[in-house]
Amino acid sequence: MKEVKGCGMRSSVGFLSQRRLFGDPLLKEEFQRLRLAGCTSLYKKDMLGHFGCVNAIEFSNNGGDYLVSGGDDRRVLLWNMEKALHARSAKPLKLKGEHLSNIFCLAFDSTNKRVFSGGNDEQVILHDVERGETLNVFLHDDAVYGLSVSPLNDNVFASSSDDGRVLIWDTREPPHGEPFCLANYPSAFHSVMFNPAEPRLLATANSKEGVGLWDIRKPRTSLLRYGGSMSLQSAMSVRFNSTGTQLLALRRRLPPVLYELHSRLPSFQFDNQGYFNSCTMKSCCFAGDKDQYILSGSDDFNLYMWRIPKDPEAGGPGRVVNGAFMVLKGHRSIVNQVRFNPSTYMICSSGVEKVIKAWSPYRQPESLGDLEGRVEEKSRSLYTHEEYISLVLNSGSGLSHDYVSQSTQEDPRMMAFFDSLVRREIEGWSSDSDSDLSEGAILQLHARGRRSARAIREITGIMDGAF
Repeated sequence: MKEVKGCGMRSSVGFLSQRRLFGDPLLKEEFQRLRLAGCTSLYKKDMLGHFGCVNAIEFSNNGGDYLVSGGDDRRVLLWNMEKALHARSAKPLKLKGEHLSNIFCLAFDSTNKRVFSGGNDEQVILHDVERGETLNVFLHDDAVYGLSVSPLNDNVFASSSDDGRVLIWDTREPPHGEPFCLANYPSAFHSVMFNPAEPRLLATANSKEGVGLWDIRKPRTSLLRYGGSMSLQSAMSVRFNSTGTQLLALRRRLPPVLYELHSRLPSFQFDNQGYFNSCTMKSCCFAGDKDQYILSGSDDFNLYMWRIPKDPEAGGPGRVVNGAFMVLKGHRSIVNQVRFNPSTYMICSSGVEKVIKAWSPYRQPESLGDLEGRVEEKSRSLYTHEEYISLVLNSGSGLSHDYVSQSTQEDPRMMAFFDSLVRREIEGWSSDSDSDLSEGAILQLHARGRRSARAIREITGIMDGAF
């Protein structure tokens, strides 16, 4: 069979990956399932458009034809995935509503006609996708870390904030109306998500109180605190599977953990040599047509994919699955965000770099890598602490978020700063404290930057004690 350039090994592969298969949809699902299961690596391609770290990415619903992204450059970009992967000079669409500080979270509504964005400027902006216009702004009392749109009603969304509250908003209410407060803790909520099958239920990740399950009919008190005797943990991300029967969570300095919806004890934890998530805030997600895999970024610049064992009872509660199904290499700094598109089996990931990486079991034009991991990655050496300080001093300014230059090129100062965090963690310069100070120092320094080398050194000194 003749090979078609840019469509993978054979033209049938390209047909299945590029187009919807009319007739029996199960044929496409089975083909993609088997193809991914047979890979040990994936093709990858960079998507360039941001001028700073990319802190949030989300695929559109019902096919994932679009990707929305946001980050330190305060801009919300909308990518047409087909154009981004196949057109040489394709650029994303910049939505007109621009944040005053870093963007931390994004969400599409079910129609993909509206996008919600939240961040460090204490507000959520509602964007019209087709016109790019701002439809509304919802003001908060502190930074917004998580967003989720109700599966039942596109006018209802939840936000989680640094002020320790989870709020439920209705876009039809007056702009300055008071939202419904579902939860109010002294510590920050980093993530929130509606259950896709039972929208009255929401899951949260809190910086001190761990992972919780909430019923919108019973505010202020959680239904369930996950983790058993270890429920008081620092949690940064929580995700439901597509049927709402399982929860995947990320906890600071601990491996990803999987819970059955109504069980406080973990079913499985997932680990791999080299994986750790100590230095930055990360998210995780399910992958596969039946949510049979999980994905998480790591401080070692890699993206990890694990298989979920088929028998939840295998090995007893909390069994550790030691060994990732796939380790995706190619990022040049910490990987914070990852999302999977079940329609195309596309994975997108981002983090400290200005790039979004698109991973696929199908070859795209100008993509790199292979499916067997035979192509060796050119790894880079970590900057030393001294090199980091030297870069800041020689530049004459701190890590200010001034994007006048609008450059998509790699920023060695930013890379060196996060290398310094990684080295500090590896070398054991940190305390065992899991306090808000450590997360606050990370988020605030990363979010607001510092205007001078002196301030950089002062914050670095704080973080020496915080870690």
